[in-house]
Amino acid sequence: MHLAIFKIYPVAGSAPAVIDVLESMRVTLAADASCLCCSVAFETGEDGAIVFTEQWRSWEALTAHLRSPSFFRMLEAMEWSRKAPSTEFFDATALGGMEVIEEARSQSPAR
Repeated sequence: MHLAIFKIYPVAGSAPAVIDVLESMRVTLAADASCLCCSVAFETGEDGAIVFTEQWRSWEALTAHLRSPSFFRMLEAMEWSRKAPSTEFFDATALGGMEVIEEARSQSPAR
């Protein structure tokens, strides 16, 4: 799985426009079989970032998306950021769920 995380720090008054762009991208990507999921979230605190997360089946699918006309909308939304937007890309080779928590909690604490 390949993960992309984008954080935009909207200038005053631009948050609704940024959210509209990201929500429209989310709907578009939901129809793409190569995109496992995507979401829009909000960070609390001083910076108040809007966070867009994408999960892709392959690196090729992710990079094709980054070259696509639809990704241009993300670049436009980044223009509304009051400070440099944050972008992070991850290549996950091992995935887990609740079983990871259960296994960790069943082991003796390290001393």
